[in-house]
Amino acid sequence: MASQLLSIQQTYFIRASVWTVFQAISEPKWLVRWFLHSAELRPVKGTEYEFVWRGGYRHRGQVLAYVRNRRLSLSWPNRLGRSAIWTRATFTLRQQGRGTLLALRHVGYPNTGGWVRIYGQTQYGWSYFLMNLKSVLEHGHDLRSDLDGM
Repeated sequence: MASQLLSIQQTYFIRASVWTVFQAISEPKWLVRWFLHSAELRPVKGTEYEFVWRGGYRHRGQVLAYVRNRRLSLSWPNRLGRSAIWTRATFTLRQQGRGTLLALRHVGYPNTGGWVRIYGQTQYGWSYFLMNLKSVLEHGHDLRSDLDGM
Protein backbone atom coordinates (compact mmCIF):
# COMPACT_ATOMS: atom_id res chain seq x y z
CA MET A 1 0.00 0.00 0.00
CA ALA A 2 1.45 3.39 -1.01
CA SER A 3 1.86 5.95 1.75
CA GLN A 4 -0.41 8.97 1.68
CA LEU A 5 1.18 12.28 0.68
CA LEU A 6 1.21 15.05 3.28
CA SER A 7 -0.09 18.54 2.57
CA ILE A 8 0.20 21.88 4.31
CA GLN A 9 -2.88 24.07 4.49
CA GLN A 10 -2.79 27.51 6.10
CA THR A 11 -5.20 30.44 5.84
CA TYR A 12 -4.55 34.07 6.81
CA PHE A 13 -6.84 37.09 6.91
CA ILE A 14 -4.86 40.15 5.83
CA ARG A 15 -6.24 43.68 6.14
CA ALA A 16 -5.21 44.70 2.63
CA SER A 17 -6.78 44.54 -0.80
CA VAL A 18 -6.60 41.41 -2.92
CA TRP A 19 -4.54 43.40 -5.42
CA THR A 20 -1.99 44.38 -2.73
CA VAL A 21 -1.68 40.83 -1.35
CA PHE A 22 -1.32 39.37 -4.84
CA GLN A 23 1.43 41.86 -5.67
CA ALA A 24 3.21 40.87 -2.45
CA ILE A 25 3.26 37.16 -3.37
CA SER A 26 4.02 37.53 -7.07
CA GLU A 27 6.23 40.58 -7.64
CA PRO A 28 10.00 40.34 -6.93
CA LYS A 29 10.18 43.88 -5.49
CA TRP A 30 7.49 42.87 -2.96
CA LEU A 31 8.80 39.37 -2.23
CA VAL A 32 12.02 40.81 -0.79
CA ARG A 33 10.04 42.91 1.70
CA TRP A 34 8.71 39.91 3.63
CA PHE A 35 10.14 36.63 2.28
CA LEU A 36 13.34 36.59 0.26
CA HIS A 37 16.72 38.21 -0.23
CA SER A 38 16.19 38.30 -4.00
CA ALA A 39 13.71 36.91 -6.50
CA GLU A 40 13.33 36.41 -10.22
CA LEU A 41 9.73 35.66 -11.04
CA ARG A 42 7.83 36.44 -14.18
CA PRO A 43 4.16 35.82 -13.50
CA VAL A 44 3.45 33.76 -16.61
CA LYS A 45 2.45 30.09 -16.54
CA GLY A 46 5.33 27.87 -17.66
CA THR A 47 8.15 30.31 -16.89
CA GLU A 48 10.97 29.53 -14.48
CA TYR A 49 11.56 31.41 -11.25
CA GLU A 50 14.47 31.65 -8.80
CA PHE A 51 14.26 32.49 -5.10
CA VAL A 52 17.24 33.34 -2.90
CA TRP A 53 16.88 33.57 0.88
CA ARG A 54 19.05 35.38 3.40
CA GLY A 55 22.08 33.20 4.02
CA GLY A 56 22.33 32.20 0.36
CA TYR A 57 19.95 29.22 0.07
CA ARG A 58 18.35 29.27 -3.36
CA HIS A 59 16.05 27.24 -5.49
CA ARG A 60 14.55 27.27 -8.95
CA GLY A 61 11.14 26.10 -10.02
CA GLN A 62 8.37 26.76 -12.48
CA VAL A 63 5.20 28.85 -12.43
CA LEU A 64 2.48 26.20 -12.75
CA ALA A 65 -0.56 28.50 -12.65
CA TYR A 66 -1.10 32.23 -12.64
CA VAL A 67 -4.48 33.95 -12.45
CA ARG A 68 -3.99 37.63 -11.59
CA ASN A 69 -5.38 38.56 -8.17
CA ARG A 70 -6.69 35.01 -7.61
CA ARG A 71 -4.11 32.24 -7.74
CA LEU A 72 -0.40 31.53 -8.02
CA SER A 73 0.98 28.01 -8.08
CA LEU A 74 4.69 27.13 -8.07
CA SER A 75 6.64 23.89 -8.37
CA TRP A 76 8.80 23.62 -5.27
CA PRO A 77 12.06 21.63 -5.11
CA ASN A 78 12.85 19.66 -1.95
CA ARG A 79 16.01 17.76 -1.07
CA LEU A 80 16.74 15.10 1.51
CA GLY A 81 20.32 13.90 1.25
CA ARG A 82 20.70 12.66 -2.33
CA SER A 83 16.95 12.36 -2.85
CA ALA A 84 14.88 15.11 -4.43
CA ILE A 85 11.17 15.59 -4.98
CA TRP A 86 8.98 18.32 -6.43
CA THR A 87 6.02 19.60 -4.47
CA ARG A 88 3.43 22.24 -5.39
CA ALA A 89 2.74 25.45 -3.45
CA THR A 90 -0.52 27.18 -4.36
CA PHE A 91 -1.71 30.54 -3.08
CA THR A 92 -5.39 31.37 -3.50
CA LEU A 93 -6.85 34.78 -2.68
CA ARG A 94 -10.37 36.07 -2.23
CA GLN A 95 -11.87 39.22 -0.84
CA GLN A 96 -13.25 38.88 2.67
CA GLY A 97 -14.97 41.99 3.98
CA ARG A 98 -12.37 44.77 4.08
CA GLY A 99 -9.44 42.46 3.53
CA THR A 100 -8.16 39.35 1.81
CA LEU A 101 -8.28 35.71 2.75
CA LEU A 102 -4.99 34.16 1.64
CA ALA A 103 -4.96 30.36 1.53
CA LEU A 104 -1.77 28.37 1.06
CA ARG A 105 -1.88 24.71 0.04
CA HIS A 106 1.50 23.01 -0.33
CA VAL A 107 1.15 19.38 -1.43
CA GLY A 108 3.27 16.36 -2.26
CA TYR A 109 5.36 15.42 0.79
CA PRO A 110 5.92 11.68 1.30
CA ASN A 111 4.74 10.42 4.70
CA THR A 112 7.95 8.44 5.23
CA GLY A 113 11.28 8.78 7.01
CA GLY A 114 13.12 12.07 6.76
CA TRP A 115 10.50 13.57 4.45
CA VAL A 116 8.21 14.01 7.45
CA ARG A 117 10.89 16.26 8.98
CA ILE A 118 11.16 18.28 5.74
CA TYR A 119 7.36 18.58 5.73
CA GLY A 120 7.40 19.90 9.31
CA GLN A 121 10.17 22.38 8.58
CA THR A 122 8.29 23.64 5.53
CA GLN A 123 5.08 24.04 7.53
CA TYR A 124 7.00 26.04 10.15
CA GLY A 125 8.66 28.14 7.44
CA TRP A 126 5.36 29.05 5.81
CA SER A 127 3.91 30.08 9.17
CA TYR A 128 6.96 32.24 9.89
CA PHE A 129 6.97 33.98 6.52
CA LEU A 130 3.22 34.36 6.00
CA MET A 131 2.78 35.92 9.45
CA ASN A 132 5.57 38.29 8.41
CA LEU A 133 3.66 39.07 5.20
CA LYS A 134 0.64 39.96 7.36
CA SER A 135 2.81 42.21 9.54
CA VAL A 136 4.41 43.97 6.58
CA LEU A 137 1.11 44.63 4.80
CA GLU A 138 -0.91 45.58 7.88
CA HIS A 139 1.69 47.46 9.93
CA GLY A 140 4.73 48.07 7.72
CA HIS A 141 6.98 45.99 10.03
CA ASP A 142 9.33 43.30 8.72
CA LEU A 143 9.72 40.93 11.68
CA ARG A 144 12.57 38.86 10.23
CA SER A 145 15.87 38.74 12.07
CA ASP A 146 19.19 37.20 11.05
CA LEU A 147 19.12 35.52 14.47
CA ASP A 148 15.92 33.58 13.67
CA GLY A 149 17.80 30.77 11.94
CA MET A 150 15.62 30.86 8.85
